[in-house]
Amino acid sequence: MPQFIHRILLCALVAPGLWAQQTEVVLSATSSAKLVLAMTSPKTSGLDGAAVAAEFTAVLKRDLDESGVIAMLQERLPADGAPTKAWKEAGAQWLLHTRFTKAAKGDLEMEASALDTAAEKGVFNRTYIDKRSGPLRYFAHYLADDLVGRLTGEKGVASSRIVFVRQVSNGVKELFQVDRDGAGAMQLTRHGSLSLSPAVSADGRLAYVTYKGGPPEIWGQRKKDGPHERLYPTSGAGGMLSSPTWSPDGKRLAFVQGDRRGNSDIMVLDLAASRAKRLTDGNGINTEPSWNPNGNQLAFTSDREGGPQVFLMQDDGSNLRRLTSEGLYNASPAWSPNGAMVAYVSRFEGKFDLFIYKLGEGKAYQITTGVSTSESPAWSPDERHLVFTSNRFGSSQLFTTDLSGRQIVRLSELGGCQSPRWIRGR
Repeated sequence: MPQFIHRILLCALVAPGLWAQQTEVVLSATSSAKLVLAMTSPKTSGLDGAAVAAEFTAVLKRDLDESGVIAMLQERLPADGAPTKAWKEAGAQWLLHTRFTKAAKGDLEMEASALDTAAEKGVFNRTYIDKRSGPLRYFAHYLADDLVGRLTGEKGVASSRIVFVRQVSNGVKELFQVDRDGAGAMQLTRHGSLSLSPAVSADGRLAYVTYKGGPPEIWGQRKKDGPHERLYPTSGAGGMLSSPTWSPDGKRLAFVQGDRRGNSDIMVLDLAASRAKRLTDGNGINTEPSWNPNGNQLAFTSDREGGPQVFLMQDDGSNLRRLTSEGLYNASPAWSPNGAMVAYVSRFEGKFDLFIYKLGEGKAYQITTGVSTSESPAWSPDERHLVFTSNRFGSSQLFTTDLSGRQIVRLSELGGCQSPRWIRGR
């Protein structure tokens, strides 16, 4: 099995007001099975131990279980003061210690360290400081992500977020954001109209379609944390607009522009030049563009050969080729973060299911199946999961699934949801 070896020397800001200070570690781990981690009871100073258990320990366990690579030991736990050998014999490969301290001025600090129980050597040591005294679950999210990063070389996604559209009243849809675990719901727009098709750049800037001024316009942020402003059209009316999506470098927006005849084409907007270029040109519908991670190709949906199918092309519109070949209705492509796969939906007997096309194999694999419909797939940043919407409990809600389709989890009970996008953070 492959091994992952990595060395970390950085001090990084992991969330607004939350800092992580870390020491150098070198780890080696295989990906053949989940690593088993045990945790002693958190030590606390200035905090209630019961609150820490409820708001931190339980969340950390769930985050690690959902990571797919680390599992927390739950049975036959030795006493907190037991020697490392006892934890090893109980089945733990890593032993985690945490200490929470509430400073007089309100800052909350967590020290976390882990030992390899076989070698009895430290493999992880980091201090987190929250100057805002936010929920303890955020400490759990960032610690889980960092532990996954130590093991695999890639940070976990417990601290990631999902941006989506939700209907708030008749004729009104707004953009919302929710944490990876379904908590922390936040409304991002308040236009009192239709706001649709959210896209988030690598640095956290939003783009979306809104009808707040009448005809549809693409609004978003030109600068990180900047104001929401109109991005396209710069003047006049742009016709029917939909599906904006950022290029990986954040300098361009692919989107869809329609005409009065019902045709639509893929366009690319150069933000600095405020100039849009048409990539497709023909009768029919071309829609739902999705960039590959290199920014030199796009997947999109087109009915140019009859029913909707997924096609690929270069970012200048050349080298057009069809990707999907099975099924009469395939749509909503989403290119994976490493570029090796494209997720999409396929309709069968009146419902949609999620599929993944593995480009290296030239094969498609079905992910969901059942009596409900599953739509709008989007990848997790680590490519281990998909977020999607489904009506399996009535109203359209957010769900996540692993790539086997065996671990489908309802993310939130919020109804009227559509068009999720999974991001590292904003």
